[in-house]
Amino acid sequence: MSDRATGDGQSQASSASSERAQSMPRVTAIGYGLIFAGAIAFGVVVFGIGIVNLHGWDWAVAGASVLAASWLLSYRISPTSWSDRIAAWLQPVAAGVVIGAVWLFVLVELACGYLLLLIAPFSPGLQTQEVGSPLVVHLVIIVVLIVVTFHLLFPLIEPKPRAVLVWRFTQGRFMAKARFALFFGLIVSTSIALWDQLLLLLARLDVVGFYLVLPKAGAVPGPRVPLADLINGNDFFLLLMWQLGDMVPTIKVNDTIGFEQPLFYTNSAVGWLVLAFKVIVGLALIGSVLAVVKAQRDKPKKPAEVRLLPRATQRVVHWRPKAARLGSDVQAPETADP
Repeated sequence: MSDRATGDGQSQASSASSERAQSMPRVTAIGYGLIFAGAIAFGVVVFGIGIVNLHGWDWAVAGASVLAASWLLSYRISPTSWSDRIAAWLQPVAAGVVIGAVWLFVLVELACGYLLLLIAPFSPGLQTQEVGSPLVVHLVIIVVLIVVTFHLLFPLIEPKPRAVLVWRFTQGRFMAKARFALFFGLIVSTSIALWDQLLLLLARLDVVGFYLVLPKAGAVPGPRVPLADLINGNDFFLLLMWQLGDMVPTIKVNDTIGFEQPLFYTNSAVGWLVLAFKVIVGLALIGSVLAVVKAQRDKPKKPAEVRLLPRATQRVVHWRPKAARLGSDVQAPETADP
């Protein structure tokens, strides 16, 4: 009896509160909504867009948007019967939209973080700070890149780990292919970053000189490219990318896209360093891509189809009858005695 009385009291209280909400004048509800919408609009204009960037009709559009938002918020503050029905109908849709927006935001943030991780080693600002720091900092960065590159590049150098990766990429689903592609991009970025840092160290110590034009044999070489220009132009990164493209002579990547050699050198130390890059990194990366292409071509196709009737299709499968279907006294043809 007391529970029924309590339930009746709660229903009466809720109905009374809804009647008070519905009795609120629409103008008053719009005024409350105007405070909330106006505060958000003020923050967006002042801290986001900037007051100086709004001119003429921009203010009219902003004001109309604030009024429209205030009118919609008034039905949240003082709902009516039809607004409650619309809200109940839109609630599942709104929940799905919000969840989708959150997932989209997370994916965009992860993609931005991944791209930032790929391009951070080649940032001119970071490299300028690195050159201005003590030499030991540069050496520590190179040691860390050697360790990371070894662990990332090892699965592409050894035949068995590379075969496993290729099999997972060709036989796996979309997510497996996506993980392999992200892993491959990280390997490329880290490997190029290591040799980029080695060339930067040689240029920092003024051991070798780099030129924009190849010096002729026996002639006096032209002026060297300053270290600041090498950093700001990402010349080492472009040189290593050109070397990778030059390793595919059949396709002629560099000639096809008009990518000329961005930097030249005369010192044999740089030549040996670039040769090591081709042997260790270039062969591993290009070999992995060729292995994936070959495995994709050799991937078994779907079984053949035999048309039995005009509108019936049956796949050809290897079927072997079980002994139980032939009876307890009869053996299967494969196990029968001669």
